[in-house]
Amino acid sequence: MPVNVVFGAGGPTGLECVKRLLAVSTDPVRAVVRDPAAHGDKLRQAAGDATSRLQVVAGDVTDPDSLTAALADAAGVIFAASGKGYWSAAAVDSQGVKNVADAAKAAGNVSRVVLVSSMLTHPSNRLHPIRVLLNNIRWSLMDNKFKGEEALRSSGLSYTIVKPGGLTNAPGGTVQLRADVDATREVGAGSISRADVAAVCVEALTNAKASNKALSINGTKQPLAEGQGLDGEITRLFGTI
Repeated sequence: MPVNVVFGAGGPTGLECVKRLLAVSTDPVRAVVRDPAAHGDKLRQAAGDATSRLQVVAGDVTDPDSLTAALADAAGVIFAASGKGYWSAAAVDSQGVKNVADAAKAAGNVSRVVLVSSMLTHPSNRLHPIRVLLNNIRWSLMDNKFKGEEALRSSGLSYTIVKPGGLTNAPGGTVQLRADVDATREVGAGSISRADVAAVCVEALTNAKASNKALSINGTKQPLAEGQGLDGEITRLFGTI
């Protein structure tokens, strides 16, 4: 049976991707984390009644040898991993993306890879104060995120790069979303909830319109219409790309 795989499932955005996949698909979900013992209980609690479809497995995007088993029978792949140490960006956000792309291509069964990146990664934004700040919070973070994007673009795989603005832990499905396609210099870098980002990532796994595109996404100040809900907003959003 095909499996959807989430790398970085122990982080807050990856966890939301796992929850969304379990909510909208009947396929099994493989949550890949460095230490299943540290994250397993949290992931199983988030899965709720769908625990039987959740697989929590060990894998490390910086270790290519660990990726073959993680990608066995994979159909869709979401890369939501992010390094934690000051010097981690080159290994995770750049080389880690390439490692996963190479392993997914070798597996031969992956239909699409969705990468969670960030707004303002393109070098044309190099003097943007937010980009400068993020590049210094973790050494060359944004430079390495852009290298990771380029590695995925050149991999030969079907891909979507999701580039959110500032991430929040607010509930999803409360405001309208905006997506700019293949933007190099985004207009404004607002905020968006991780749950909304996850919904975009999951839709991008199978939506034909998302193939080989970069989507810069933000929340707006416009509330959703009564009764519309997150599913309706995702349908509306993808109709605009």
